[in-house]
Amino acid sequence: MAPAVKPYIIVSMVTLTTSEARSPWQEGHFIGGHPVLDLTNTVFDRINPAEDGELIKSPSDVLTWCVSAGLMDEVPSLPEAAASGLVADVQAVREHVWAVFNAVAHGEAVPAESFGALLERAGAGVRAGHVQQIDATLDRVTADWTAPGVIPAFLALLAVHAVFALPAERVRACGRCGWLFQDSSRGGRRRWCSMSTCGNREKARRHRQVERAAG
Repeated sequence: MAPAVKPYIIVSMVTLTTSEARSPWQEGHFIGGHPVLDLTNTVFDRINPAEDGELIKSPSDVLTWCVSAGLMDEVPSLPEAAASGLVADVQAVREHVWAVFNAVAHGEAVPAESFGALLERAGAGVRAGHVQQIDATLDRVTADWTAPGVIPAFLALLAVHAVFALPAERVRACGRCGWLFQDSSRGGRRRWCSMSTCGNREKARRHRQVERAAG
């Protein structure tokens, strides 16, 4: 399956200092084909939520995720004002993004409350001057990562852009875990977040069903 083309270029306005943050993120966390879909997948299982299924638990998790997703070149050292409330704000944005694109994946109307919340969050970042577009589209933006609220605002702006940029008929939800992804397969028949995880587990489940039915 060919990788999805990223519809944006990130240009940082500030020189960032790299911190010694260990990234908990692996390739399997980035199966969505677009960062906003990958963001929604930072919950372990959407259909059968695990007791400890939250994958974003600290500011370090947010920052290393942004780097791993290709949104930052390196992990910045944030001032306390920027780190305060970061996790809760990113989680809130994530849940609105999930509500929007889960609806898209199921052919339903985009929920006005969640889409409106993303517009408001993105607008706040733009009005403050912390997130700026540098051409006539949203394909090139700049972000001052050290400013309070800029990361949630940037993610919200990216999500709003994706609502119009991603082909709705290719946004899918994994039938087993509910993770979202952009189906870029030639036939448009991808069903699972990954064949190596949910796909194989579903095959094993069906095999057990056949064996039980056969007695």
